[in-house]
Amino acid sequence: MQDITLILNTAEKRIQFLLCRGPELLCAQDWLAQRGGTELLAPALREACARLGIAPAAIGRIACVAGPGNFTGLRIGITTTSGLARAVHAKQAGLDYLQCLAANAHARPGEEVLVMTNARRGLAYCARFRADENGIPRAQGRTFLLPVPPVPEGMDLGQPHHVLGSALSSSRAYLSGLFPASTRLLPPSADQPTTASLLAMEQLVDWDSVESDIVPLYLRDCDAMENFESIARAQGRDPERAHAELERLMSAGLEEQPQA
Repeated sequence: MQDITLILNTAEKRIQFLLCRGPELLCAQDWLAQRGGTELLAPALREACARLGIAPAAIGRIACVAGPGNFTGLRIGITTTSGLARAVHAKQAGLDYLQCLAANAHARPGEEVLVMTNARRGLAYCARFRADENGIPRAQGRTFLLPVPPVPEGMDLGQPHHVLGSALSSSRAYLSGLFPASTRLLPPSADQPTTASLLAMEQLVDWDSVESDIVPLYLRDCDAMENFESIARAQGRDPERAHAELERLMSAGLEEQPQA
């Protein structure tokens, strides 16, 4: 019986996974994703299942954070999800990373939460949420990229009751001056989704309507794409031809991909 749910988050600096049976939390693990840290994900999952006496085939649902976040981290989480889902015939669904973080604010109904996470290169991923009657953060508009600091003149970030996210770590003093004195800037401990937050967001998934792979939420290219021309030249390749080859490979079906 496929009664196990796996929840994964690899969006920023830490790797998280939860194993649940219905409302019962069976296992929760997380670690700092230092160099090579993400390579521990599959072995850690295998060991957790072995310790719990769970066969991987018992995993029937996988909820994975789809972004926005670190490009490489997201790819690892989503690829792990896709591979495992195909192996055990599990359903898979994406979670909004900023919504997971917004749940850390424990906002009261009607309160607004602004989430700002580090997108590198002086940018932040931002989204505004308002807590519904059950305290669940609901998006107010689209997720957007914001230069910070300074915030562009005329940019309206509203008057949120709570502000949190990794972008505050280097700009807390500056950002505190943009909001009313009543705005609560959460500490760095709120910069990672809690087990409770991930569980709450998984509960929002309509699993009956899930039929396809997770679509990653990217708002900017990875650093390698932004430096593509210089990388191609360093490899002795013509940038224009290298870019055309990359486009061909990215649009090719699996049957057209080169075999190892």
